[in-house]
Amino acid sequence: MENMSGNNKIKPIDREYTAKEVQAVLRALTGDTEKIGLALLNYYARTDLVCATGRSQHRGRKKYCYADVVLLSWLFRMKREGLPVNRFRRGIAYLRKRLPKLYNNPKDMIMLTDGKHLFIKHRVDDKNAIAEVLTGPRAGQYVWAYSIGSLIEEVDRVIYKKLAKAA
Repeated sequence: MENMSGNNKIKPIDREYTAKEVQAVLRALTGDTEKIGLALLNYYARTDLVCATGRSQHRGRKKYCYADVVLLSWLFRMKREGLPVNRFRRGIAYLRKRLPKLYNNPKDMIMLTDGKHLFIKHRVDDKNAIAEVLTGPRAGQYVWAYSIGSLIEEVDRVIYKKLAKAA
């Protein structure tokens, strides 16, 4: 693969991001309609919602790993839908644990949530499980379904577009 400057591209999953870079990605994903300040990112870190978990540092602070960027992107998407992001603490841990596997084959993965629980399912292999979530004993409950694959692709596109110039 080529790097961001053109020769050996580094996959977004293989690099780490400063808070400013994360801010730029999130703003681009929300079409600059959300106020995404560094104070909000710091608040999410202080309250253990999404902390920077990278190995390296920038100006004395840990950088964000790719999973952090995807999780924050997902949180802002949920927030835009009107869901209280603080409800998703367990879901964030669940998603973080599964993200490397999802990244390798995201196209058919969907995420379902009722605002309390989070399920990640393969739309073909887990057809029956998805039907159970949608029509099972809790039928009638409002459920949000997101294509995690399209979120990952969107995050990658923004990273290449926004951050390639800086690399």
